[in-house]
Amino acid sequence: MKGFKKKILIFTFIFMPITFSLGLWQLDRAEEKKEILEQFNSLVTQPPVDINQGEIKNWQPITAEGNFVDTYIYEDNALLEGRAGFKIYHLFHTKANKYIFVHRGFLERNSIKNNLPKVSSPSGTMKLLGNKLEKNKNPFVDNRAEETPLIIQEFDLEVIVERFDVLKDKEIHNFLFNLEPSSEIKFKSIEKPINMTSEKHLGYAIQWFGLFAILLVMTLYIGLKKNE
Repeated sequence: MKGFKKKILIFTFIFMPITFSLGLWQLDRAEEKKEILEQFNSLVTQPPVDINQGEIKNWQPITAEGNFVDTYIYEDNALLEGRAGFKIYHLFHTKANKYIFVHRGFLERNSIKNNLPKVSSPSGTMKLLGNKLEKNKNPFVDNRAEETPLIIQEFDLEVIVERFDVLKDKEIHNFLFNLEPSSEIKFKSIEKPINMTSEKHLGYAIQWFGLFAILLVMTLYIGLKKNE
């Protein structure tokens, strides 16, 4: 019995600091998400600025005037309402002779992955309204070559330019133009400023602290209990 008691105490001493640290981490994440939402809410109420106007913050409303070019790419592994599909990025030529990929939203994939859903290309000069969308590189995502170069795993402008010779001599913004949901040429909206709310992080923090409390009580009970 003494050996079993020792093993239980070792187990609780190992996992108590882990559960407590995870609880603190979730609290930090909750505060971080709260700050992101506050910044987002203050930005989206501002009047839109021209895409070529100096420094622009992430999610800040922007405008661009020009025309779409017949070049678009499909970002894989997008999920919306339980359905798999692609995020569609369509190249846009601005009047300032610069280019940007416009995020037109989500399209559901066909049963065969490489049978890509058709993307309509709007014609003529257009004035777009949307938000700046910066994409951070995910170290766990491999932008491997697919059967078709039109499919990417994440938005990485260097990789995209390397795949398409037609892009190599063009000046392209390194962020996305996230088209407003009400636009007639927008597919289904999928982007959000955060993927998980601060409330959910608080809920996870409570769970981790609850587990820590259980381990603490177990340790005190076993430690104070007389050997049988």
